[in-house]
Amino acid sequence: MELSVGAKLHGFAVQKITPLPDIEATAYEMIHEVSGARLFYLASQDDNKVFTIGFRTPSQDDTGVAHITEHSVLCGSRKYRLKEPFVELVKGSLNTFLNAMTYTDKTVYPVASRNAKDFRNLADVYLDAVFYPLTGENPFTLRQEGWHYELGQGEDKPLVYNGVVYNEMKGVYSSPDAIEEHEVMKALFPDSPYRFESGGLPSAIPQLTQEGFVAFHKKYYSPENAYIYLYGDVNIDDWLDYMDREYLSRFPKTGTLKVEIPLQAPFDQTREVKASYPVPEGDDTAHKTYLSMNIVVGSALDQKRIMALKLLTHVLLDGNNAPLRLALLRAGIGSDVSGSLNGSQLQPVFSVEVSGSDPDKEDQFVKVLYRTLQDLSRNGIPRRLLEAELNSEEFKMREADFNIYPKGLIYGLNVMETWLYGGDPTTCLRFTDCLDFLRSAIDKKYYEQLIESVLLDNTHKCLVTLTPEPGKEARDAARFAETMAEKKSHMDQKQLEEVAAIADELHARQAAPDTPEALASIPLLQRSDIARKNDFEHPQVTEEGKHTRLVLHQFTNKIAYFDWCFDLTGLPEDKLCYAYLLTDVLGKVDTDDYSYEELTTLADLYLGGLNFEVKPYCRYSDTNSYRNVFKVSAKVLEKNEDKLFAILSSIALRSHVDDRKRLKEIVSEVKTDWDNNFFARGMTVATLRLMSYFSKSARSLEHDQLTYYQFLQDLWAHFDERAEEVAANLKALLPAFFHQDEQLQSLSCDRDMEEEALAKVAAFTAQLPHSPYAGKPAPDLAAPGKNEGITTSGKVQYVLAGGNFHDHGYHYTGAMKVLETILRYGYLWTKIRVQGGAYGAGTRFDPTGTFYLSSYRDPKLAESLQAYRDLPEYLEKFQASDREMTKYVIGTISLVDTPLTPAMHLEKAITAQMKGTPEDLAQKKRDQIIDCTPEDIRALAPLVRDVLSDGYLCVVGGEGKIEENKGLFERVIKA
Repeated sequence: MELSVGAKLHGFAVQKITPLPDIEATAYEMIHEVSGARLFYLASQDDNKVFTIGFRTPSQDDTGVAHITEHSVLCGSRKYRLKEPFVELVKGSLNTFLNAMTYTDKTVYPVASRNAKDFRNLADVYLDAVFYPLTGENPFTLRQEGWHYELGQGEDKPLVYNGVVYNEMKGVYSSPDAIEEHEVMKALFPDSPYRFESGGLPSAIPQLTQEGFVAFHKKYYSPENAYIYLYGDVNIDDWLDYMDREYLSRFPKTGTLKVEIPLQAPFDQTREVKASYPVPEGDDTAHKTYLSMNIVVGSALDQKRIMALKLLTHVLLDGNNAPLRLALLRAGIGSDVSGSLNGSQLQPVFSVEVSGSDPDKEDQFVKVLYRTLQDLSRNGIPRRLLEAELNSEEFKMREADFNIYPKGLIYGLNVMETWLYGGDPTTCLRFTDCLDFLRSAIDKKYYEQLIESVLLDNTHKCLVTLTPEPGKEARDAARFAETMAEKKSHMDQKQLEEVAAIADELHARQAAPDTPEALASIPLLQRSDIARKNDFEHPQVTEEGKHTRLVLHQFTNKIAYFDWCFDLTGLPEDKLCYAYLLTDVLGKVDTDDYSYEELTTLADLYLGGLNFEVKPYCRYSDTNSYRNVFKVSAKVLEKNEDKLFAILSSIALRSHVDDRKRLKEIVSEVKTDWDNNFFARGMTVATLRLMSYFSKSARSLEHDQLTYYQFLQDLWAHFDERAEEVAANLKALLPAFFHQDEQLQSLSCDRDMEEEALAKVAAFTAQLPHSPYAGKPAPDLAAPGKNEGITTSGKVQYVLAGGNFHDHGYHYTGAMKVLETILRYGYLWTKIRVQGGAYGAGTRFDPTGTFYLSSYRDPKLAESLQAYRDLPEYLEKFQASDREMTKYVIGTISLVDTPLTPAMHLEKAITAQMKGTPEDLAQKKRDQIIDCTPEDIRALAPLVRDVLSDGYLCVVGGEGKIEENKGLFERVIKA
């Protein structure tokens, strides 16, 4: 239907209409006159529809009330009186996105679906949740999602805290980055809500009362404070009528609700902050300090300046050609440098961070930082750097490839960055206007002026020095235990019995099933709504000698997607870590033709992306039968294909991978990145380590995880004496990476681009050398163990157990995929997340034979393993109505049918080719998913019991918890 400015429809008044040709959409800004709710409707032909409702939610303390409220409103509402409607939605929806997020000053609830009926169902559950939650009448919601007391295990039964958000934030604050960010926000915004941790500090979360919790929702979750975003091919007349009739008209605006975020007054001088983060007792503290300069750069409402500052941040600090990053590294201040511009708040913050440093480098850090910025301001930023970054940004904007996330979702989140503060919500969607401004600013020296006025002359800054403190975690834990012991000592027997009774009642509520009537309230599609035919890629595949060519025709808007899988299978074990190191080196060292800085600039100028990785592709039905490949992925506009092959040829044939000085810099950067992010990678580390116990292909890939980190640690400690060996190994590996022997060459592009693109592929390949490893059998890699505990300074765990079901004579069926959904949002959700307090839990069955159970940011360890051991009994007794099974089937299909970008379609085709997946088998598995019955699920109980009996387990987590349970492990490893 046609909407015009001034038109009124179903209580909404159209205030502004903006054509947005860059994204083939039209924006309509509306106001709901009765309630005051704001609506931004982005009309387009995209069938992947998005609905989001957001609220301004500035924090008033560190209790995490905004975060806990985000979790809690999805735990039952007026229409949907279940324990967790959110979980029921995930089980039984065809959603393409379903989540909620808490920011520093806002909370948003987005959903997306390609099915119109499903889309309305999702939006209705969310609207009822935010406006009519049961949080006020059910105090157990705060206890579950926020915090509650429990009496722990052991003879003395210590008093402890538990709760989903409480444990989630313990995991967050296991990272030095989170500690540093909190110190920055406290220092920069002492009089603003931004000084508080919106997610909640673990030490403050238990201060949140039921009264404060309810009051927060009552104040902020009003349509008068609501920002509603609607995107895609929707019937807008029907949607406006629905929102007005069912929700908004029932909340007349008061005219008194003003949720404001006050501006922090600027400082007259830089503030300095000293803080520490925990490392294990006895750890060497050298080169483990973080230094950062953080600057408040104005207001999000000045969008042109913020866009220019985002560009400037990338130019100065991202990549191997970034002048500020290079200056700090070359001055020896640290081993890695990064930068960011946090634009998701009213007062954005520009940050420069050096890691791998020392406290005595603080003065030098500031001097080099200012000296470099002054030089760039006075003498100019190299024009080519600005142009390269602009071209890179334009490619990303026009491609609109956000991987698994719907583009309408990303547009909506970007819109909130201005709209929420009264700015123009369409600014970020007008790419051409944005790019024209950013390009014109180059000749006006605008970026140099920004450096001078915003980064140098601006005194609203803080300098943070974050140092490692050995044993801090253990001391904090001891102090916490003393505090809790004191709390317990002041409780009489009646109070302790009340604590136990409340915890028991909470656990009983968590374990109790919802009534059939409550479950029936959640709208549900039918199995007949699911497309029966499997969506299998059908590329054109040809054989040319040792080369397999795969071409996938699709509309790509003149972008060519190139992909090579160079066979590397015969690479011996002692070269695997060097192979992963080489992927970290390629493109970051000089070649005969270019410096590494020039390579980065050229890639930004002409390419949309260029990536290198080593990975095994195993046979679709056997995790122990695999081919290792060196994989090169590139995307480029048709007009720039020659530039791609010039860059690739230079890297492949003329890279100075034996430059010892540069290698030392790269090893330092990569190791520091692992030092900083080991705990954040804990789930991946634990998963691949577990799989390496029973999977030959995983043993190869695990050399890029814990084994690689150990390799880097040893290499860095002895680099000078090993430099020649490293250089020789990398130089010898280069022709084993880029070669003309066994390989899969893949291309996806518009049909009229194919012939020329393939000719360039052939010419590039023909100049490559032969490989000593291509086509050879894989080495026999030994398992590193059977069960291990890997200790970190983290406060929570990643707990995994599993094995290979093929070893026990079982075969993959589609029912296993359904069981993943049942466990993730049923048994494991209840046992591990709801009752155990972990942030998440899941499972994986793979056609190759791999099966594992996992928990994420888990405060427990032995209890989670016991839940895994109890699973077979649960499966033996599994019962579900036809409606419940349909729900699980639909929820499973929503994950199988994730919308794909052109690059993802190509990767799907490559994976099927490399694994040898038959189309009829893929169809059979889809049929098994759709037709899954409770009997099929019960039949999997023996499989789970037999695999778990193998005793494979791996835990990455806190040193104290792992030591407490060290009897479970063959060995304990310090990360």
